[in-house]
Amino acid sequence: MKKLLLFTLLCFILTTVTFAQPKSQRRIYLWDVTLSMFGQKCVNGEIINDPNGTNIYNEVRKVLITDIETITDESTEIIVLPFQENILVNVDDWCVKANEVGKEEIIRKIKNYPKQGCSWTNIVSPIKRVQADIISPDKNNILVLLTDGTQSEKFGGKAELIRLIEHWGQYAESNFAYCLYVMLTKEAIDEEVKKKIEETPNIDVVTEPGEKEWIDLQPSELVKFNIKDDKVAKIPLKYRQSVKLPDNINVQVVAEDSIISINQEITVKDGAIAFEVNYKEPYNVLKTKLAETTRIPLNIKLLNKEEVEKTANKIVYITKEVIELELINKPEKTLKISIKK
Repeated sequence: MKKLLLFTLLCFILTTVTFAQPKSQRRIYLWDVTLSMFGQKCVNGEIINDPNGTNIYNEVRKVLITDIETITDESTEIIVLPFQENILVNVDDWCVKANEVGKEEIIRKIKNYPKQGCSWTNIVSPIKRVQADIISPDKNNILVLLTDGTQSEKFGGKAELIRLIEHWGQYAESNFAYCLYVMLTKEAIDEEVKKKIEETPNIDVVTEPGEKEWIDLQPSELVKFNIKDDKVAKIPLKYRQSVKLPDNINVQVVAEDSIISINQEITVKDGAIAFEVNYKEPYNVLKTKLAETTRIPLNIKLLNKEEVEKTANKIVYITKEVIELELINKPEKTLKISIKK
């Protein structure tokens, strides 16, 4: 008998923080509506009840609706995509703004969506469609995949899904995307797929029972630092204001080039990552070499995700792991005094 894993979807409610180049959120739900979600299967083209199955459809639909109802940032775009072998709806018809009217519309569509017929499960094709046509690098894209199945052998099986996951990290980094892969039942869990997800950045998997809070930390994409006056650089983090951040979130900040050398482990404090900037040359030398602004890639890595999950029962992730540090080298003001004789 299938046993539905209890879970709570991430409530990605964002509050306003002043950011350079702010991005609004696009939240995409890939919603598995194959017959197994109803505890049914096809035999010779006929739909029958699966003696080993459990109908989890209504429960999953309720969780999906509840998550949508909790969104308070009206600039968020919500896209819900029922799928079996492919996405089954017109994307434009299932895309709304997270205002009262938009949420009511998409919830009505979810409630009224009819049960579909016989099909196989194809996870890869819908994700590829999302990558090609729906994820946009000018948005903060969060993809939530809800499935009770695995990739059908008809569509390449586990090997095809693993290949997709292997390429996800690089794709997600350049397109400002993150994926939450929710395996709804024990039958959906594949250890090889799970291991590959755990090895890949910008994607997490939910398989464990129990309620957990999800926190998406969105770093500012551009941090400015005056090489003469500033002592510490700060990366502000945008996240849901109502959540209490665990005290033990540790990150590593790394940057290496001809100007600076940074490799520090830092504990997130007061909603920011504060770190020292170490120069390779004295200030008096640097000020003569640098342009007024110089941008350097800055890498951020979450170090203790598993520890935080275990101790605080919260799953934390960083939505962008490469940002830019802008070194500002403004000419020093001088006072000129002329004496007329």
